[in-house]
Amino acid sequence: MKLTDNSDWATVKPGRLLKRRFTPGEQLVSGLDEFARANGITSAVIVSCIGSVTNLKLHNLCSVPDGGEPEFQDHDISAVLEIVSAEGHIAPLPGGDIRTHIHIVAAKPSGDVIGGHCVEATICTSAYVFLQVIESD
Repeated sequence: MKLTDNSDWATVKPGRLLKRRFTPGEQLVSGLDEFARANGITSAVIVSCIGSVTNLKLHNLCSVPDGGEPEFQDHDISAVLEIVSAEGHIAPLPGGDIRTHIHIVAAKPSGDVIGGHCVEATICTSAYVFLQVIESD
């Protein structure tokens, strides 16, 4: 498919679709980082992630003052939470490293939800992640 006059979009070539079950006590973000590095994955999309966590660390944007630096608020939630949704990507960084960037929504037992930029999450019972690898040209 040829893209119309819009240089902000690029065509990517999907590669393997991978599935992994994370087990109790594993770390979601660093676990994905380790898996990607070990398997030479430098670009991928986190298509789906559901499961449960016992500790969730978030780093959320809370304001951007006029002409100033963005301000963030950190949350460290130590409770059993159900992952309602999580998505993100693995992207290459200059120098050959990668960055795993995940946004997550998790439900408390009450049904209240919290979400944002996931710094780390400790798996409670399990978490299933589907990862779509993007092939390089």
